[in-house]
Order: sequence, then structure tokens, then C-alpha cells
Amino acid sequence: MKKIIALLAGLILFQVAFAQDETDALRYSYLTPGGTARMQAVGGAGISLGGDASNMDMNPAGIGLFKTNDFSFSPGFRTLNTQADYLGKSESDARGNLDIQQFGLIFASNKRKKSNSRWENVTFGIGLNRLANFNRHIFYQGVNSSTSYSDNYLLKLQGETSYDNATKQYPFGVSQAVLTGLVGPEQDNNNQPTGNWFSIVPVTSGITQSNTISTKGGLNEYSFAVAGNYANKFYLGLSLNVPSIKYDRTKTFTETNTNDKDSPLDFYDVREKLHTDGAGINGKIGVIYAINPMVRIGGAFHSPSYFSMHDTYTTTLTNHTSDQGTLTSTTEDITGGYPGSYDYSLTTPWRAMGGISFIFGTTPDVSQQHGFLTLDYEFVNYASARYHFNSSSATASDKALANQLNSTISTLYKGASNLRVGGELKFDIVAVRAGVAWMGSPYANSDIDGDQMRYSAGVGIRNRGFYADLAYIYAIQKGINQPYIIADNNSGLHSPDPATLVGNASNIVLTIGFKL
Repeated sequence: MKKIIALLAGLILFQVAFAQDETDALRYSYLTPGGTARMQAVGGAGISLGGDASNMDMNPAGIGLFKTNDFSFSPGFRTLNTQADYLGKSESDARGNLDIQQFGLIFASNKRKKSNSRWENVTFGIGLNRLANFNRHIFYQGVNSSTSYSDNYLLKLQGETSYDNATKQYPFGVSQAVLTGLVGPEQDNNNQPTGNWFSIVPVTSGITQSNTISTKGGLNEYSFAVAGNYANKFYLGLSLNVPSIKYDRTKTFTETNTNDKDSPLDFYDVREKLHTDGAGINGKIGVIYAINPMVRIGGAFHSPSYFSMHDTYTTTLTNHTSDQGTLTSTTEDITGGYPGSYDYSLTTPWRAMGGISFIFGTTPDVSQQHGFLTLDYEFVNYASARYHFNSSSATASDKALANQLNSTISTLYKGASNLRVGGELKFDIVAVRAGVAWMGSPYANSDIDGDQMRYSAGVGIRNRGFYADLAYIYAIQKGINQPYIIADNNSGLHSPDPATLVGNASNIVLTIGFKL
């Protein structure tokens, strides 16, 4: 853990006007099983199964099993409860949200009767799948008598003798701290600045620190897929995909004077707001082979996603004191009314996967099948995510930041395996389903428990061209959140231990579909 904190501390030294970091690269790379309620009910497994609109995202060869046109639509409701432990104190919070988790339109052509070709049909698909949900609320607090969030302001100002520079050159926290009186310059006996700075935060008496992080948004992928069916045994599919990111984060870190009556500080808070928009492109190729009517195998490869990203961000500091009252300063006060902004590129990892399915029945005719059991394996190398800055405007410091970010990503993360297994039993027009998925930890440090378990179940009906499926998914994920890092390793100050997080998510998905 100390090695990780040291790496992040080195990274922070470069981050002056850039809001993203290695955790954001992981966020946009860590994709969870999505799609229709049927697919989610069986744990997201279906690489070799086919016949579901979700295959456009997972294995485009799967839409080659469609014999008729198909429309499906899947709204969902998700709740997430997060428990956080920080400095020996535990807190929890919960949020819920509605969203559209899947949309699909399949166009299936039929083989011409007089054709001698063994290609039975070609199928096209247009769809949407939600691959990541960023809606979350985290709160934690504890008492710290060793360091303060404001310590990094002092380290940044070390050697600065111009008060005017201190109020104008650091619009994302430091200058706000100076303008609101949270930190100030030390002077010698001749009332001249020494280049040292002080903070009014009474750390040694113990301060109550609290952190509230509220995020929202998601990663949706729009797919355009085509698949061919050769002799009802071999299926080949391709898809062109346009992933879209929307992410909003509001972080409020508060330090409260709870013991020192001589300090003028009551409390102060730092609010950071980040908004990210991103659009990208990737390609996917997949195959399915029916060994016999009861056994299918399949595989797929997903290229890296290439994103063009845009950030806007602001910092607001409000200082509540007993002698000066309440003082507030924000980024726009220093920059002439403009938030910070940055354009850059992000490449997320490639993925490779394979699977096998066992069909309970003796005929390819779906109406005669009695269920299935399917198993998937997926590998993704989270350490391969990379930031790139636009070459036309990139400075030397930009390039240094990109190199440091990418080096940190390579060190903090690793390749991980994901396993998914699920099954269905069919009783005439009614089917029941269940599944489980295990997502391996993306962290290279084995001390961090980053595995995720997902348990799912569902039921569905199919009758005369209409179908409806309902699924419930319960997920458990663990992780960490580092409230702040002392950026100077030579200062003698030590970053606090991170908050440990345990998230419990419940997701209910309903799919309504029609054969057209």
C-alpha cells in the first residue's frame, strides 16, 4: 500500500491543470455485464450461445442465429449501498437511479430458395448497451491528528515570496486557500516574506475530516453489427461500436476544528466539480461454431476503444472562522469567470474471450429446446490503458504528465480474468434463469481486494412473437478511496490510510421484445 501511495504522490506533482488520473482510466475500462434481462439473468454469459440482441456488444456472431426481425427494449432500476471505513470509523450511504440498459433492433434476411450457397442468411443489428454505471454516493469521516488536506497547499507554496502570485497562479485550490485566509505567509523580524507558509488548521489537537463524493453518469455503447450464418453451423460477426461517456463528480472534503478553542478555524470545505464528456470508437469480431445441435463454442476479440475526451472542472473553498466570518473563493474568481478545461485522448484495453454452451434438446429449433448451460472466460489487461494529449497543443509538461500517468497505470494495474456462468430451464412458454459472474481484481497489489461477485436470477415468457424478461442482479465489490496524498515525499508528512469501500448493488431489469 505504501508503494502505491508513493507512486500517486509522484503523480500529483505533475497535475496542475489536468483533472483526470489513473483511477479515471480504470473507471472507463472496468465494464460490467449488461444487455437484455435474459442475458443479465444468466450472469452475462453468452459468448457461444447467440440469439440475443446483447450479442452485438459481446459477440456479434450471435445475431447470426436470428431467423426473424426482432425489437427489444430494457429499462432498469439500480440501487447502490456503499459502506466506507476511514481512520477507524464506519459510515454508509445509498442511492438509486433509473436508466435505459439496452435497446436492440435486428434485421434478419432469409436464404433464397433457389440459391445453392451454404450461407443461410445475413443479419444486421443496431443496438445500445450500458456497459458501466457511474451513479454512486460515498461518505466517510474520521479524526486525524497527523496531517491536513491543507498541507499540500503549504508544500505547493514553499519558496513563494509573492503574495500576489500566490493568489493568482494556482486556481484549483491553493490560491483559494490564500484568498480565504486558510493559509498565510510567514514573515521575518523585518516583516518580509520568508517563503514559508502556515495553515490555521489545528492538526495536532485532532481534526474531524469528512469526504463526500457524489458521481453520476455512465458509459453507453452504440453498435452496428452484421453476421453471417454458414450451414447453420458456423457464424461469423463484425461490429463497429461508438462508446459514449458522461461523467460528473462532486467531491467535498471538510475539516472541522473540534478541540482547539484557541484556533480561529471553525471548519472549511473544498468542493471540486468535474464534468467529463467522451466519445470513442472500437471494433469487435466474433465466431460461433455448432459442434452438434447440443454443443456450441465461440470466441470474440474486442479492439481497444479510442476516446476523445473533454474535461471542465472548478474548485471552491469556503472558510468559516470565528474572527473573519465566512470567506469563499472559486476558480472563476481567479480565471476571469472561466472553469478549467482540457482536451485529451484515452485508449482503453483490448479484450479477448471464449465460451462453450450446452443446449438441452435434440434440435436446433428453439421451440423444441428445454434450456441451456453456458460458460464464458474473458481476459482484459487493465495495465494497458493509456492517456494521450493532443500533439498540436501539448507542452513539455503535458508530455511529462502523460508519461507519468501511463507509467503509474502500468504499475498499479494488471491483467485480470473474468468468469461468467449461467443457465436456463424452459417450461413451454415460461423460462427460469440463474447465473453468477466473478470479475478479477484489476489491482497489481494483492493487498487491495478488488474482486467483484455478481449473482443473478430471472424469469421470462415467450408467446406468439412477444416476449418479456425480468432479471435481478446483486453485486458485491470492494475497493479503496484515497482522500488526499501528501505530494512531497521529503516533507516528513505521511498520507492517511485510504478509506476501504464495500459496495452492494441491486439491479432490476425488464426487457420487452417483439418478433417483427
